Amino acid sequence: MPIRVATCVSAVATMAVCGVLLTGCNDDSGAGADVVSSATPSASATSDGSSPAASPSQSAAGDGGAAAGTAVPVNKTINDDVMGEKATIVKYVKDFQPSAAAKAKFSALADENVVLVDVTVTASSKYYDSFGATSFYLTGMPNGIDQASTTILDDEIKAAGYPPLKDAETGKTSTGWIVFTPTKDADKLVLRYKRLAAKGSDGTDIAAKNFDVPLG
Repeated sequence: MPIRVATCVSAVATMAVCGVLLTGCNDDSGAGADVVSSATPSASATSDGSSPAASPSQSAAGDGGAAAGTAVPVNKTINDDVMGEKATIVKYVKDFQPSAAAKAKFSALADENVVLVDVTVTASSKYYDSFGATSFYLTGMPNGIDQASTTILDDEIKAAGYPPLKDAETGKTSTGWIVFTPTKDADKLVLRYKRLAAKGSDGTDIAAKNFDVPLG
């Protein structure tokens, strides 16, 4: 599983590759980021080979329920050849409106936007690992801190027709939506996939690296 720690203290990732144990650290020191610009087809498949559910169109929330936003195509792919992981950013929604109940429960939403990102991820076949929402962040935030994804609105987005992304296990593929809540003054949205630094018991070093995909 990806490791999420606030500071770069020693952490052990119980991943193994060909019998090699890895120790990992969440290196958020701004390791060089690759900006992804390659286009890919918009169609994607779920782990069972079926097509994902169609994205909802914009709708009203006059009853106080959540309102679906407008999906904007992205269609860019991240290939991490070192880890053997792949992610396709299909589209995103920047104007999702949570329900009145959610806004009452999570008061911070009053000063935040809700951004949904539709992603297809394929976990590594080389490493015993899972790949999911916790590997993704929004970077370029006004406070200078990369914002992690959140699950607090997963029930809301699922009810609105946006199934949340489930973790893909070793060698498997999963498709779904990731939730972010940037502050309203964040006018530049860049999705970041973070590869954590790791070291194998055989001495092999895997460097931390960021992969950035501008949204919109």
